[in-house]
Amino acid sequence: MLRKYGWLFAGLIFLLASAPAQAQWRDLEKWEVAPFVGYETTGTYPLNPQSTTVTVSNLRADSAVSFGTFVDYSIWENFQAEFMWDRNNTSYSEQQFPNPAWVKAYNSDIDQYQFGMRFMILGKEHKIRPYVAGGVGFTHEFNTGGTPNRMDFAYSLGGGVQYQWTSHIGFRGDARYMPTYANSALQTQCDPFFGCYEANVHQYQSRGNFVGGVVFSF
Repeated sequence: MLRKYGWLFAGLIFLLASAPAQAQWRDLEKWEVAPFVGYETTGTYPLNPQSTTVTVSNLRADSAVSFGTFVDYSIWENFQAEFMWDRNNTSYSEQQFPNPAWVKAYNSDIDQYQFGMRFMILGKEHKIRPYVAGGVGFTHEFNTGGTPNRMDFAYSLGGGVQYQWTSHIGFRGDARYMPTYANSALQTQCDPFFGCYEANVHQYQSRGNFVGGVVFSF
């Protein structure tokens, strides 16, 4: 009987011994909400017209103020799951071949939704904590002027620094490289093994986003 239930007794002892550690682990699980405001750069991509009557060669999202929020949940002390929403009330400009000048085409409200992670380089005993971050998601455009709305795959890579003023309030600066899928086109690719050939290449509208905000921790 003792041998039969020995492992059960040992397991109960282990759980009781680990209770303080589990309580400490729960203290590390923390939500953070960080509304932000900043600046998002331009992003250009080439068009692939299906008709020779179309003369627009390139389309550009213009730079503008961006705002939104980060929502983070601590999985471990230095690792967080993160959601980011970023809005950019901007416009699109176009280049009409062969004129190199940019001309405003239509207004657009661009929402970017990213699901990813954040890794804090220093521990919680430090008030100033640099980090790296990244995510995947999608970009949605509300376009005017009869231009269809769009929703496309997107991702982000970047980092920043967070200053924890008190246990519940901090400040955060964040910089991201944020490409959004634009279209695909045949392009000539060359390598030393197969020579040159035509391949379908994905083209991205690449933008940079630089923001700062207040962090509320709970």
